[in-house]
Amino acid sequence: MKRIALVSAVAVVAFSGVANAQSGTWHLTGENSSPVSQPWTTSLDDTVAFGAWAASFNYSLNNGTAANNDGATFTLKGNVTKDCSFYSGSSTNQTLDFGTLGIYASDNTGPAAAFDMVAPATVTVYTNLAGCNTANSVTITKNSADGLINSGNTGGYDSNVFQANLPFSVEAKYTAAAHNSVANGGSQTLSVASTALSNVANHGAWKSPFSLAVNIPVASKALLAGDYQGTVAVQIQAF
Repeated sequence: MKRIALVSAVAVVAFSGVANAQSGTWHLTGENSSPVSQPWTTSLDDTVAFGAWAASFNYSLNNGTAANNDGATFTLKGNVTKDCSFYSGSSTNQTLDFGTLGIYASDNTGPAAAFDMVAPATVTVYTNLAGCNTANSVTITKNSADGLINSGNTGGYDSNVFQANLPFSVEAKYTAAAHNSVANGGSQTLSVASTALSNVANHGAWKSPFSLAVNIPVASKALLAGDYQGTVAVQIQAF
C-alpha cells in the first residue's frame, strides 16, 4: 500500500517567498516495501527520470536572524519644577501693628519708671504651608540688628535715660529634614537673637505648618514718643 499524503499520483507542491528563494525537483522511485525501509531514491537533479511521482518546489530561507526571544525596554520620564512656598495670605508684605506700646505715663509714677515700657510686646505669625520640594535654605532676617527704630524723633534726647530702638528676638518653628538626609522630618527651631541680624538653616525637601514668634522685651530705658518700626523677613530659597 502506498503511504503518500498527497491527493494525486503526480503532484506539484510550491512554497514561494521573496528572499533567498530556492527551487528544484524531488524524484522518488521504487515501492515502499515496509514501514521501516524506503527503497526509493530522491534527487534534486532534474536530469534524473521521474519515478512513481515527483514534487517540484519553490521556497524562501529566513530573511534576518531567527531568535528564541526578543523584547524592548521603555524609559519613562518627566520633569518637576523646583518650587518653594510660604503662604502669607493675599500679600507677601503684611503690617503687624502693635498699636500703643504702653508706658508709665501717670504723674505719680516717679522719675525712675516714667515713660518706661510697661510690658513686653509679642506677636506670633502662623501659616499652614511652608516648604520647598528640593534642597533649600530658610533664612530669617531683620532690617536692623538694633530692632525697631524710632526715626521720627528729630528733636534730640538724653541717651542716658531714653532709647530710640527696641531690640527683638525671633523664633521660627516648623518640621523639616536635615540637608543631605533621607529621613523622617523633625521639629526645627530657627532663632535670631535680639542682638543679631539674621540666621539661616539648610534642609532637604520639606513641607509643614510654620510659626514665627517675635518677642520685644521691656526696654532698659524710657521710650521716646513716635513710631518704632522695623521688619523681619522669612526667605525659603531653593539651592
